[in-house]
Amino acid sequence: MNEQYKYFEKTLTRNMARELIQELFAGQTVQKQEIMRIVDETHIERGGHRPVSNHHPVTRALSKMKLEGQADNLRQGHWTILSTTQEDDSVDPDHDNLNSENLEPEKIIGSGKQSVYLYYYPAYQLLAELQDEAVWACKVGRSRSGAISRIGSQTRTALPEFPKVGLLIKTDESNLMEKTIQNILRLQGKQKQDAPGKEWFITSPSEVERVYESILGNL
Repeated sequence: MNEQYKYFEKTLTRNMARELIQELFAGQTVQKQEIMRIVDETHIERGGHRPVSNHHPVTRALSKMKLEGQADNLRQGHWTILSTTQEDDSVDPDHDNLNSENLEPEKIIGSGKQSVYLYYYPAYQLLAELQDEAVWACKVGRSRSGAISRIGSQTRTALPEFPKVGLLIKTDESNLMEKTIQNILRLQGKQKQDAPGKEWFITSPSEVERVYESILGNL
């Protein structure tokens, strides 16, 4: 439960569901039932309440997103959620490069079909090294399927350098693992307060790996 959650103690609505869909599934193709389940779980885990309408908010959110060109269901029962940072896949000449060797993880640990990832921009690491510091701005997120595609959809060509995937943690419980790691980093005062999102931390791949190992040691 997170009292800082934007929709803490609020019943899930279409607009809330839409924000969660874009946050959790951008750049992915997922079964509708899976989207509904994960959105419900995430909203409740963060301190929200279950929807009360007979028509699930995710259904209404997906219909609205399709009308506005932010989602599509070319396959029955499966929805593709377009990245909000990408205007048109067909005219992005660097899309294939972003999702291939440029985003090869530096280290992969754990096992499972899902992933928790850490990526950063080399410029931040270089600045930290020049200042004799061992930590810098890193993003810690998760993906239920293709972590590299997820990272590529977030970064695209908006910045002048490719991100580095410093650590990829394989797991079958990405939501729980991501939240546990993030909460430990927050308790350590590592969250980057001036970042546009809540997933940026002043840390490093090796530090997050140690957090992961400490979690395993306490299981």
